[in-house]
Amino acid sequence: MTKPIGAPRLAVWLLALPLAVTTTLAATAADGPPYLLHEGTWVCASPEAYDQALAEQTKTNGYKELMALEERLLAEKACMLVDDDDIEDMMAPFVEVVERQGDKIKVTFTVEFYKRVNSVQARFRRVKFSGWTAEDRLADYRPVEG
Repeated sequence: MTKPIGAPRLAVWLLALPLAVTTTLAATAADGPPYLLHEGTWVCASPEAYDQALAEQTKTNGYKELMALEERLLAEKACMLVDDDDIEDMMAPFVEVVERQGDKIKVTFTVEFYKRVNSVQARFRRVKFSGWTAEDRLADYRPVEG
């Protein structure tokens, strides 16, 4: 005689199933080896916004103007500049290529942000980003061996 699945167990299975399907689909949709982005990569809402960000970056004079440009483009929700902290906090499968358009690629990646609350506790927040960048801004992921 089989026992009926209890409501708590059924709820766990129903929640786990979409996660398993999503994980499997994401793994099969990966394009090539695991990728990272080079430091200083623009990730933008469109290929045109990417080209515009590069054009404006060439007109900047120094770090302060570059940060002002980044702040403005973030406020406009046009582009973000990926720095070494973002790269360090990227989660596997790191950067996934989801679409190609000429020399531009649409990528998605998840960054985990954490904040120490006290000596024992920390808060974690995961944010998934998606946007366009140049294909030559991809770097193969090479784990540190030690």
